[in-house]
Amino acid sequence: MRFIHLADLHLGKRVHEFSLIEDQKHMLESVLDLCRTSRADALVIAGDVYDRTIPSLEAIRLLETFLIGLTDQGCQVLMVAGNHDSGERLAFGRSFLSSQGVHVAGVFEGQVEQANFETAAGPVTFHLLPFIRQADVRRFFPDREINSVEEAVQAALSTVRRGPGWNILVAHQFVTARGARPLRSDSEVLQIGLADEIDASLFDSFDYTALGHLHGRQTVGSGSVHYAGSPLAYSFSEVAQEKGALVVDLTPEKEIRIRQQPLASLHAMRRVRGSMEELLAEGNQLLAGGDPARLDYLELTLTDPGVVTDPMNRLRAVYPNVMRLLFDRKETGEVQDTLIEDSDFRSLGLLELFSRFFQEQTGRPLTPDQERIAGRAAAKAQGEEAGTS
Repeated sequence: MRFIHLADLHLGKRVHEFSLIEDQKHMLESVLDLCRTSRADALVIAGDVYDRTIPSLEAIRLLETFLIGLTDQGCQVLMVAGNHDSGERLAFGRSFLSSQGVHVAGVFEGQVEQANFETAAGPVTFHLLPFIRQADVRRFFPDREINSVEEAVQAALSTVRRGPGWNILVAHQFVTARGARPLRSDSEVLQIGLADEIDASLFDSFDYTALGHLHGRQTVGSGSVHYAGSPLAYSFSEVAQEKGALVVDLTPEKEIRIRQQPLASLHAMRRVRGSMEELLAEGNQLLAGGDPARLDYLELTLTDPGVVTDPMNRLRAVYPNVMRLLFDRKETGEVQDTLIEDSDFRSLGLLELFSRFFQEQTGRPLTPDQERIAGRAAAKAQGEEAGTS
C-alpha cells in the first residue's frame, strides 16, 4: 500500500496580512498530481486543515474542490482535526463523506475511530485521533485521573481496537522524545511550558504514526513517528526547511519506505538584507530581466545607518510582496520591525506609537526632553479625543 502523509494545510491562512489562498490552491493541485502520478491508495491529513476554527468561505470551497479531486481519482482520505480546526465543523456530514471514501475524525467521542483496508501489503487499519485536550476525554473515563495532555492521550489510546496486519495512527499533538528538543518555528501555536508535551513512546505499538502540529519535517525518537511538516512555509523562521509531503510505502515484506516529495510553490519565501541602494538596484535588475524572484514573499532587513525616507513604499515598487521590513541598527545592535500589527495599535498609547516611529526613522530613541514634549502632546490629544466622545 502507498499513502501520502500531509499535515498543517492551514487553509485560509494570512501571513503579515497577505492572503495565501492562491498559494494553497497551487499547492493542493500539486498534491492531486502527486496522488495521481504515484498511484497513492490514500491521503492522510494530520490536522490543522484550516487556519481558523471558523474558516473563510474561500478556504471551505478550496477544501471541497480538493476532496472532490481526490475522490474522482479513487484516492481514500484519512483526516483528523488539529488545534486550529473546529472538530465539529470539520466532521460535518462525516457519514456521507465516509461513503465517498473521506474518513474524518473531528472530535473524540469515547472511542478512537478507524478505517480498514485490504491491500497488497496485507490488512491496514488507520486509527484516527483528533487533537486531544484533557477536557475532551475526562467525561469518558470518570474513574481515571487525567491531569495532563499526555495522560489524556494515553486514555484515548486505551480504546484503540488493533486490527490484523498494519496499524497506522494519525494524530495532531506536540510529540517529543525525552531529552531531545524538536524543530519548531514561529508559526506554531504551543502552550506555555511542557503541559502539552507527549512522549513518543506512547506510540510504540503502531507501525507508523502520522503526525501534524510541528511545521518542520522530522522523525521523533527511534520509532516510526513522523511529522510531515507543513507543505508551505508559514513564517520566515521556516525558510530553510524542506517542504513537501511524505510518500509512505507499506510492503508485503513488512517494510516501511518513506521519502519526502517536494510540492509546487507559487511564491518562495526569502530573507534578504542590504542597504536601500543595494536592495533597489537588485530589484531593478530582477525587474529588467523578468525574474520571478522579484515576486517572492520577502523579509527585508535594511542596514542603512541613517534615516531612510518612506522605505516600504519605495521597496514595494520593485518587490510587490514585501511582507516584513526590519532595520538593523548597528549603533544599537538591535533588529527592529518596522511593521506594527493591527492588534499592537489597539494596545499601544500615542506616546509609545510615536516613540517607535521616531526610533524607526532616526535609529535612536527620544531624549528625555523630547519624550516629555511628546508626552504632553499625546496627553493633550488623548484628552481632546475623550472630550469629543
